[in-house]
Amino acid sequence: MIHTREHTILLVSDDAELCAAARREFESREGGLRVAAVRTVDAARRIVEDAAPSVILLEEAAPESEGPVAKMPRLNSVVSALALHAPVVVIGGSHQESELASLVAAGAADFVERAGGGLPVALEMVGRRLRQAQQVTSDAQQFAAPGNGSNGEAFGEVLRHEMNNPLTGILGNAELLLAEVRRNKDGRLPLGGQQRLETIAALAVRLRETVRRLSQECEARQRPAE
Repeated sequence: MIHTREHTILLVSDDAELCAAARREFESREGGLRVAAVRTVDAARRIVEDAAPSVILLEEAAPESEGPVAKMPRLNSVVSALALHAPVVVIGGSHQESELASLVAAGAADFVERAGGGLPVALEMVGRRLRQAQQVTSDAQQFAAPGNGSNGEAFGEVLRHEMNNPLTGILGNAELLLAEVRRNKDGRLPLGGQQRLETIAALAVRLRETVRRLSQECEARQRPAE
């Protein structure tokens, strides 16, 4: 028998109303979906290291840890670390959007402004990310199914679909950055170079997450049920 991995949504917020609304939204959907909630970023890090969720919903005001809170790290650092394990949908103030621009452009995260009823929009984005993860699971099931004579072709199609965009973005931004450095001939990072480097890093995060998800789905499909 083949084991199928359960999809999980991880909520990171100390806002009880937000967590309750998200739970109601997703636990009312079809089976095979679990919703986990933690109050702090530290707790989220511990969870994703043990079992990666399919999607993470992060409320940017979530404290770093329990008790007296030390200075919070930059939001893009928190999101970059979590995005190694799953796409992150962030609910925050409008002033935070520019900080996550590179991660959003790379497809590693989504940003929703809290003001003006941001929660329904965020839940819709989480649902879209979940459907993408479920599609990866479906594709993995097809190429990992015993007796499927087209496994190699199906797997190649999944790889092309999932990896082409981030690879194209990494290559394109790297080539543009190198061209600007060579044109200036001063060895300095050109105007806009930092943003290009941030985009490259974010795309690499997305690519690493894609490889991890595909590997996890293959292993889950080929593992005998306990």
